[in-house]
Amino acid sequence: MRGYDDDRNTKVYIAIALVGGLIAGVFFNGMLAALLQSTPQMNVISIPDDVSAGKITNVKFITISDGTALKNVNITLSGAAVGNGTTDVNGMLELAVKATTNGSINVMASRPGYKNGTSIITSISGLDVSASPSSITSGTDTFVTFNVMSMGKPVAGAAMNISGAGISFEGITDASGQIIKQLNPPGTGKIAVIVKKEQHADGSAVLTSTGQQVLAVSSSHNTLIVNVPVYVTFTVTAGGSPVADAGISISGAATGDGITNPDGKTIILVTPHTTGTITVSVSKTGFVSGSSTITSTGTQSLSVSSSPSSITAATPTFVTFTVKSGNSFISESTVTLTGAASGNGVTNQNGIAIIQVNSAGTGTITATASRTGFTAGSTTFTAIGQQTLSVSASPSNVTNGVATFVTFTVKSSNNPVSGATVSVYGGGITTDGMTNTAGQVTLQLTASGTGTINVAVRKEGYTEGTMTLAH
Repeated sequence: MRGYDDDRNTKVYIAIALVGGLIAGVFFNGMLAALLQSTPQMNVISIPDDVSAGKITNVKFITISDGTALKNVNITLSGAAVGNGTTDVNGMLELAVKATTNGSINVMASRPGYKNGTSIITSISGLDVSASPSSITSGTDTFVTFNVMSMGKPVAGAAMNISGAGISFEGITDASGQIIKQLNPPGTGKIAVIVKKEQHADGSAVLTSTGQQVLAVSSSHNTLIVNVPVYVTFTVTAGGSPVADAGISISGAATGDGITNPDGKTIILVTPHTTGTITVSVSKTGFVSGSSTITSTGTQSLSVSSSPSSITAATPTFVTFTVKSGNSFISESTVTLTGAASGNGVTNQNGIAIIQVNSAGTGTITATASRTGFTAGSTTFTAIGQQTLSVSASPSNVTNGVATFVTFTVKSSNNPVSGATVSVYGGGITTDGMTNTAGQVTLQLTASGTGTINVAVRKEGYTEGTMTLAH
């Protein structure tokens, strides 16, 4: 009986345990359900929700629950890209996301007391497009190379659409991911380049069409003279910068052409064949042509002046001749002398020629200035005879055997003459001296005997003067 009772008691205990367990289980499940039902759900939004693989995209994450922004939420990325961060007081977080492959980027938002929020960002390969050159000139044919890449590799078969600035073009990239196209936009502005291919994010780029710069040409001479050849320097610029390889064409009263060097300059020999306007035109591909003018005037007259205006016959003298036309000094003009003297010279850049003139006798000397393209001009100056020297002495009488200081005064046309040689000889005297700026010289004389004491004065360019002293 005891064995039976023990078995029965054991079964009762088991039954009680099972019932207790069921009751406890029901109670726990109820509490768990109540607990789960009271935990709020959190949501996370990703903007944008797709990115291009291989590129960095700034993605903004927003966490909310029951319409209220949640701060201090941990955001964790996994899958095609990784990263993490925490939302700010506005429930926002911005991360630089770079997917390394195509696929999904898993977004997990977590914060204690809230059910985790999840979302997915799709990563697909993006197309990268570039144009070389990136800027072209309107109205100018230019070959542009477009390159399409994805994840660092060329993409073949990508559809490209180009539009803007008055052009429109569609094409497909070749095996090297390229399209080479000659473009000539009629307008200026931005040219949009868009490329598409399945399973790739669209790519885009901007090509700029700029207006053509205007060429400006200036010349070193504004006025030229008919039949006078002149080397003229032309300078071509655009926007203030020199332009090389620009073609210059001269037309109108003169003709010629040239090409500018790297400094935007060229030198052309210009000879006007008639009066009027000389048009200088400049052009170069990719630029708006420019022009300027030079005036071709009729033959101008030369004038010539001399300094000094008179010379002494038989005395070599340097004479300065100045040649002008109007108020301008004329270089390379030939000055020819005729009449009482001959000679010639050529003016320098200041219109001056210096000629040594030595006339055989007195008379008029004509100086004629001539140059091609000018009417000759002339002037005259005089070769005068030599002036005569006169001499006086103080005292004019000396005593034999007595040393006497005698002052001699030399003049010409009543003007004192300096640098004249005074020679005294005879009567036992032989001496000489030279006059000072007052035309005077003082000599000590001691006479002897009864002969004549002669005084002679000489200076180049003058006729000799004489006198005698008594003793």
